[in-house]
Amino acid sequence: MLNHDILGVVERQVRTWSAGDAEVYAAAVGGHSPAFAIPLLQRGGPQLGLTGADMTQVLHAEQSLRLHETLPANGSAVVTKTVENIYDKGSGALVVSRWESEYATTRSSCFVKGDGGFGGERGETRKFEVPDTAPEVSFFRTSQDQALRYRETGDVNPMHHDRGFARRAGFDRPILHGLCTLGITVRGKDFTELHARFTAPVLPGDELRIEHWPTGEFRTFAGGRQVLVGTLNVKTVR
Repeated sequence: MLNHDILGVVERQVRTWSAGDAEVYAAAVGGHSPAFAIPLLQRGGPQLGLTGADMTQVLHAEQSLRLHETLPANGSAVVTKTVENIYDKGSGALVVSRWESEYATTRSSCFVKGDGGFGGERGETRKFEVPDTAPEVSFFRTSQDQALRYRETGDVNPMHHDRGFARRAGFDRPILHGLCTLGITVRGKDFTELHARFTAPVLPGDELRIEHWPTGEFRTFAGGRQVLVGTLNVKTVR
Protein backbone atom coordinates (compact mmCIF):
# COMPACT_ATOMS: atom_id res chain seq x y z
CA MET A 1 0.00 0.00 0.00
CA LEU A 2 1.04 3.57 -0.68
CA ASN A 3 2.87 5.12 2.26
CA HIS A 4 1.09 8.40 3.07
CA ASP A 5 4.10 9.61 5.03
CA ILE A 6 5.48 10.86 1.71
CA LEU A 7 2.96 13.74 1.87
CA GLY A 8 4.83 17.00 2.39
CA VAL A 9 8.26 15.44 1.88
CA VAL A 10 10.72 17.89 0.29
CA GLU A 11 13.81 16.83 -1.67
CA ARG A 12 16.45 19.01 -3.32
CA GLN A 13 18.86 18.02 -6.05
CA VAL A 14 21.06 19.80 -8.57
CA ARG A 15 20.22 19.16 -12.22
CA THR A 16 22.88 19.80 -14.86
CA TRP A 17 22.25 19.68 -18.60
CA SER A 18 23.88 20.39 -21.95
CA ALA A 19 22.79 21.03 -25.51
CA GLY A 20 23.36 17.32 -26.09
CA ASP A 21 20.65 16.44 -23.57
CA ALA A 22 18.18 18.62 -25.45
CA GLU A 23 19.14 16.82 -28.66
CA VAL A 24 18.50 13.43 -27.03
CA TYR A 25 15.04 14.67 -26.04
CA ALA A 26 14.36 16.03 -29.53
CA ALA A 27 15.34 12.68 -31.04
CA ALA A 28 12.97 10.89 -28.64
CA VAL A 29 9.91 13.03 -29.47
CA GLY A 30 10.58 14.03 -33.07
CA GLY A 31 11.51 17.67 -32.54
CA HIS A 32 12.60 20.40 -30.17
CA SER A 33 10.24 21.69 -27.50
CA PRO A 34 10.15 23.68 -24.26
CA ALA A 35 8.69 20.46 -22.80
CA PHE A 36 12.32 19.29 -22.46
CA ALA A 37 12.11 20.96 -19.04
CA ILE A 38 9.77 18.21 -17.80
CA PRO A 39 12.15 15.23 -17.91
CA LEU A 40 14.98 17.56 -16.92
CA LEU A 41 13.30 18.48 -13.62
CA GLN A 42 11.54 15.13 -13.09
CA ARG A 43 14.66 13.07 -13.72
CA GLY A 44 13.86 9.36 -13.41
CA GLY A 45 10.13 9.76 -14.01
CA PRO A 46 7.08 11.10 -12.16
CA GLN A 47 6.52 7.74 -10.45
CA LEU A 48 9.69 7.91 -8.35
CA GLY A 49 9.16 8.35 -4.62
CA LEU A 50 5.79 6.59 -4.35
CA THR A 51 6.97 4.50 -1.40
CA GLY A 52 4.95 1.36 -0.74
CA ALA A 53 2.92 1.54 -3.96
CA ASP A 54 2.63 -1.44 -6.28
CA MET A 55 4.35 0.14 -9.26
CA THR A 56 2.44 -2.06 -11.72
CA GLN A 57 -0.67 -0.18 -10.56
CA VAL A 58 0.70 3.34 -11.05
CA LEU A 59 -0.39 5.41 -14.06
CA HIS A 60 0.63 8.94 -15.02
CA ALA A 61 -2.63 10.91 -14.94
CA GLU A 62 -1.82 14.59 -15.52
CA GLN A 63 1.15 16.83 -16.22
CA SER A 64 1.73 20.56 -16.17
CA LEU A 65 4.67 22.84 -16.93
CA ARG A 66 5.24 26.54 -16.37
CA LEU A 67 8.38 28.19 -17.73
CA HIS A 68 9.80 31.12 -15.77
CA GLU A 69 12.81 31.74 -18.00
CA THR A 70 14.18 30.26 -21.20
CA LEU A 71 16.48 27.33 -20.46
CA PRO A 72 20.07 28.08 -21.51
CA ALA A 73 21.72 25.55 -23.81
CA ASN A 74 24.01 24.48 -20.97
CA GLY A 75 23.36 24.99 -17.29
CA SER A 76 22.50 23.74 -13.85
CA ALA A 77 19.77 24.48 -11.34
CA VAL A 78 18.61 23.43 -7.89
CA VAL A 79 15.36 21.47 -8.21
CA THR A 80 13.04 21.19 -5.21
CA LYS A 81 10.50 18.39 -5.24
CA THR A 82 7.48 18.45 -2.92
CA VAL A 83 4.70 15.86 -2.57
CA GLU A 84 1.79 18.30 -2.43
CA ASN A 85 -1.35 16.18 -2.03
CA ILE A 86 -2.72 12.67 -1.87
CA TYR A 87 -6.34 12.61 -2.98
CA ASP A 88 -8.84 9.81 -2.44
CA LYS A 89 -10.46 8.99 -5.79
CA GLY A 90 -12.28 5.93 -4.49
CA SER A 91 -10.79 3.34 -6.83
CA GLY A 92 -7.32 4.71 -6.23
CA ALA A 93 -5.13 7.43 -4.76
CA LEU A 94 -3.96 10.43 -6.78
CA VAL A 95 -0.53 11.67 -5.73
CA VAL A 96 0.36 15.21 -6.82
CA SER A 97 4.03 16.22 -6.82
CA ARG A 98 5.69 19.51 -7.76
CA TRP A 99 9.23 20.18 -9.01
CA GLU A 100 10.48 23.78 -8.85
CA SER A 101 13.55 25.56 -10.19
CA GLU A 102 14.48 29.08 -11.23
CA TYR A 103 13.72 28.16 -14.84
CA ALA A 104 10.53 26.14 -14.60
CA THR A 105 7.95 24.47 -12.37
CA THR A 106 6.41 21.11 -13.24
CA ARG A 107 3.58 19.23 -11.57
CA SER A 108 2.65 15.57 -12.07
CA SER A 109 -0.32 13.55 -10.85
CA CYS A 110 0.09 9.79 -10.54
CA PHE A 111 -2.91 7.51 -10.04
CA VAL A 112 -2.27 4.49 -7.80
CA LYS A 113 -4.98 1.93 -8.56
CA GLY A 114 -6.47 0.12 -5.58
CA ASP A 115 -5.10 2.53 -2.96
CA GLY A 116 -8.20 4.69 -2.57
CA GLY A 117 -10.96 4.53 0.01
CA PHE A 118 -8.86 5.94 2.85
CA GLY A 119 -11.26 8.77 3.63
CA GLY A 120 -9.23 11.65 2.24
CA GLU A 121 -10.33 14.64 0.19
CA ARG A 122 -11.31 13.86 -3.39
CA GLY A 123 -9.79 17.03 -4.81
CA GLU A 124 -10.90 19.11 -7.75
CA THR A 125 -10.83 17.82 -11.32
CA ARG A 126 -9.51 20.12 -14.05
CA LYS A 127 -11.80 20.35 -17.07
CA PHE A 128 -10.29 20.06 -20.51
CA GLU A 129 -12.43 21.15 -23.44
CA VAL A 130 -11.66 21.80 -27.10
CA PRO A 131 -13.36 24.30 -29.46
CA ASP A 132 -16.07 23.30 -31.92
CA THR A 133 -14.00 24.73 -34.77
CA ALA A 134 -11.82 22.59 -37.03
CA PRO A 135 -8.30 22.01 -35.67
CA GLU A 136 -4.96 21.92 -37.40
CA VAL A 137 -4.28 18.19 -37.86
CA SER A 138 -0.98 16.35 -38.17
CA PHE A 139 0.09 12.72 -37.89
CA PHE A 140 3.06 11.00 -36.30
CA ARG A 141 3.87 7.31 -36.65
CA THR A 142 5.66 6.16 -33.51
CA SER A 143 8.40 3.60 -33.98
CA GLN A 144 8.62 0.19 -32.33
CA ASP A 145 11.59 1.48 -30.33
CA GLN A 146 10.02 4.86 -29.45
CA ALA A 147 9.84 4.01 -25.73
CA LEU A 148 13.48 2.95 -25.72
CA ARG A 149 14.40 6.26 -27.34
CA TYR A 150 12.47 8.17 -24.69
CA ARG A 151 14.08 6.11 -21.94
CA GLU A 152 17.34 7.84 -22.92
CA THR A 153 15.90 11.07 -21.43
CA GLY A 154 16.15 9.46 -17.99
CA ASP A 155 12.72 7.90 -17.37
CA VAL A 156 13.45 4.51 -15.80
CA ASN A 157 9.88 3.22 -15.35
CA PRO A 158 9.94 -0.49 -16.36
CA MET A 159 6.35 -0.14 -17.64
CA HIS A 160 7.97 1.13 -20.83
CA HIS A 161 10.70 -1.45 -21.45
CA ASP A 162 10.07 -4.60 -19.36
CA ARG A 163 7.57 -6.97 -21.00
CA GLY A 164 6.97 -9.00 -17.82
CA PHE A 165 6.35 -5.87 -15.77
CA ALA A 166 3.96 -4.50 -18.40
CA ARG A 167 2.02 -7.78 -18.42
CA ARG A 168 1.64 -7.66 -14.63
CA ALA A 169 0.22 -4.17 -15.15
CA GLY A 170 -2.37 -5.56 -17.59
CA PHE A 171 -0.71 -4.72 -20.92
CA ASP A 172 0.38 -7.18 -23.60
CA ARG A 173 3.70 -5.38 -23.96
CA PRO A 174 5.45 -2.20 -22.77
CA ILE A 175 3.51 0.98 -23.42
CA LEU A 176 4.82 4.37 -24.52
CA HIS A 177 5.56 6.98 -21.87
CA GLY A 178 2.75 9.49 -21.58
CA LEU A 179 5.43 12.17 -21.54
CA CYS A 180 6.71 10.90 -24.88
CA THR A 181 3.23 11.22 -26.39
CA LEU A 182 3.00 14.70 -24.88
CA GLY A 183 6.41 15.67 -26.25
CA ILE A 184 5.46 14.47 -29.73
CA THR A 185 2.16 16.38 -29.52
CA VAL A 186 3.71 19.74 -28.58
CA ARG A 187 6.99 19.47 -30.52
CA GLY A 188 7.77 22.57 -32.52
CA LYS A 189 5.31 24.68 -30.53
CA ASP A 190 6.44 27.83 -28.69
CA PHE A 191 4.75 28.06 -25.31
CA THR A 192 5.33 29.09 -21.71
CA GLU A 193 2.78 26.86 -19.98
CA LEU A 194 0.97 23.59 -20.58
CA HIS A 195 -1.56 21.39 -18.82
CA ALA A 196 -2.40 17.90 -20.03
CA ARG A 197 -4.34 14.77 -19.08
CA PHE A 198 -3.42 11.27 -20.24
CA THR A 199 -6.61 9.39 -21.05
CA ALA A 200 -5.48 6.09 -22.63
CA PRO A 201 -2.22 4.23 -23.29
CA VAL A 202 -0.23 4.35 -26.52
CA LEU A 203 1.73 1.38 -27.85
CA PRO A 204 5.03 1.86 -29.69
CA GLY A 205 4.19 1.62 -33.38
CA ASP A 206 0.84 3.40 -33.05
CA GLU A 207 0.09 6.29 -35.38
CA LEU A 208 -0.90 9.47 -33.56
CA ARG A 209 -3.47 11.91 -34.90
CA ILE A 210 -2.63 15.28 -33.33
CA GLU A 211 -5.07 18.19 -33.22
CA HIS A 212 -4.15 21.79 -32.32
CA TRP A 213 -6.27 24.93 -32.10
CA PRO A 214 -4.95 28.52 -32.41
CA THR A 215 -6.27 29.21 -28.92
CA GLY A 216 -3.89 26.62 -27.41
CA GLU A 217 -6.05 23.54 -26.97
CA PHE A 218 -4.75 20.21 -28.24
CA ARG A 219 -5.86 16.61 -28.43
CA THR A 220 -4.19 13.38 -29.56
CA PHE A 221 -5.70 10.08 -30.76
CA ALA A 222 -4.25 6.62 -31.38
CA GLY A 223 -6.32 3.96 -33.11
CA GLY A 224 -9.42 6.16 -32.89
CA ARG A 225 -9.10 6.55 -29.09
CA GLN A 226 -8.32 9.84 -27.40
CA VAL A 227 -5.06 9.37 -25.50
CA LEU A 228 -4.22 12.95 -24.52
CA VAL A 229 -5.96 16.30 -24.11
CA GLY A 230 -4.64 19.62 -22.91
CA THR A 231 -3.91 23.28 -23.46
CA LEU A 232 -0.91 25.51 -24.12
CA ASN A 233 -0.25 29.13 -23.17
CA VAL A 234 1.67 30.70 -26.02
CA LYS A 235 2.45 34.01 -24.31
CA THR A 236 6.01 35.28 -24.60
CA VAL A 237 8.47 34.19 -21.91
CA ARG A 238 9.41 37.05 -19.62
